[in-house]
Amino acid sequence: MKKYKPDDYIIDNIEEIKKEMYLIRNKFNMETDESLIDSYIYQMEALNKKYQYFIRQAKKTGIRAEGGQLCSRLS
Repeated sequence: MKKYKPDDYIIDNIEEIKKEMYLIRNKFNMETDESLIDSYIYQMEALNKKYQYFIRQAKKTGIRAEGGQLCSRLS
């Protein structure tokens, strides 16, 4: 089991959520079945809530973005 520092945990989760959102968005764009479209919308909403949570945590701990990449606390 990988041991995380708090900053790494937050950054890793944000990056993973962004990848999942990209994949779900692509599936949504290609889908024609209404039921699956609805499920992708719900998945995107859930991922967005998780993303917003981890962004708030990043702000609280002082994690900043530099050049489009999240970095540990910048001084």
